[in-house]
Amino acid sequence: MLNLETFKEYWDVAFPDLRLRRTHFVLAVSGGVDSIVLAHIMHSLKANCTIAHVNFQLRAAESDRDEQFVRDFASQYQIPVQVHKVDTQNYALTYKLGIQEAAREIRYAWFGTLMQSLAEAENNKPQSPLLHALTPKPKPVALLTAHHADDQVETVLMHLFRGTGIHGLTGIPDRRNDVLNLARPLIQFSKTQIKDYAQRHQLNYVEDSSNEKDTYTRNYIRNILIPQLTIQYPSISENILATSKRVKEADHIVSSAVSNFWKKGIVSKKGILTISIHYWNKVKGNGTYTWGLIKQFGFKAQQIEEVHKILSASKGAMIASPTHQFIQWGDEIQIVSITQKQEYAVIDESTIANQINKGRQMATVSTQTGTLQFEFIENFDLSIISKDPNYAYLDASKIQWPLLLRTWVASDYFYPLGLGKKKKINQFLSDLKLSPTQKKRINILSSGEKIMWLVGKRIDDRFKLKPTSKKLLKISWQENP
Repeated sequence: MLNLETFKEYWDVAFPDLRLRRTHFVLAVSGGVDSIVLAHIMHSLKANCTIAHVNFQLRAAESDRDEQFVRDFASQYQIPVQVHKVDTQNYALTYKLGIQEAAREIRYAWFGTLMQSLAEAENNKPQSPLLHALTPKPKPVALLTAHHADDQVETVLMHLFRGTGIHGLTGIPDRRNDVLNLARPLIQFSKTQIKDYAQRHQLNYVEDSSNEKDTYTRNYIRNILIPQLTIQYPSISENILATSKRVKEADHIVSSAVSNFWKKGIVSKKGILTISIHYWNKVKGNGTYTWGLIKQFGFKAQQIEEVHKILSASKGAMIASPTHQFIQWGDEIQIVSITQKQEYAVIDESTIANQINKGRQMATVSTQTGTLQFEFIENFDLSIISKDPNYAYLDASKIQWPLLLRTWVASDYFYPLGLGKKKKINQFLSDLKLSPTQKKRINILSSGEKIMWLVGKRIDDRFKLKPTSKKLLKISWQENP
């Protein structure tokens, strides 16, 4: 049964960090029975609340009806209300999203903005010195949504059908505190219990006509699939909730083991995150371990098998997510961000050769910060060597492919041509009287573990041409303006 006592009992166990009298709550209220009951309970508990309603303008007059209903409810109970009216259809079209995805994105983005403004208002409230001493911290702001146990059952089934793995079967979390400080205090109460509460307290609410459209996946599961399954399995909802709870406990154990495994295996080399292939092969082919790693770097579960393939691929092979690349580099996998403004480009010999074989005199490789041009020259005369630092003339026989162009890091060193000893790149650039900003724009081109060119500044002595050299690799560099 749902009442103030059972609600408070669950609250104290699930949300001990959210004190009812010391938190400012943003209540996501649509006008439906779930959110109206949540708002009524929080008001009855004398919590400090602001009602937040989004008018998505998807159901014409019905959307405006819902907005007015929420405004009237807030006025009746003297709860502050904020309304966000938005053209969801246009937003979805502009950003190429489905309507439900667009609505969710709009909703939570606005909630975040509203919560931030309320938090700033709490910070700026004038206080007497005595009151400030007694309550030095402003009230935290938390978002409450009215998800309930029936939503949980539907979500677990949706995730099961989509093959989202063990974590998906844990369903909707009752608490989040990452991008948003969010709690779902009705998650253990059923729709029937919520409607019973509304009836006992004579609460009016509105019905969303779109909930009856079975074209939406969730509505199909709610209106058709679960009722059919309940005929064969009368306790299906209770069983799914119980299973989800056990899966959540198992997921915590698995997640902890997977996290600890990768924590020991990921190291930083020259500022690049790397994993030994030998270490990764300890869990070779294990999708749970691979997913535990790659989800942190923007990959999807559908990419697990493709990620596995690069463990045995040739050097330089890679797979990308929207934010990162996994690159096979000898006996390790390198994890490189493609969203940070740092240079990282793998240059394969076949790429160069293919361009030259197509009749081009030089091969061109464009990078984030500039353009490299490559040219192989045989039977050369040393007199052709230019002193322009934007050209590198290297002994092709000493080069190990593929090459790697990257931003230098503090631990990098090389053997500057003519110096006769190794030197830290940071010190070499300082000797050139470069500003910190100028130094950050410098890249290195490496062959294997050796830096062969501090691009645009000096080649490494180990790759210099000698009278006995038979083949020359000429590289030019043109920095972007």
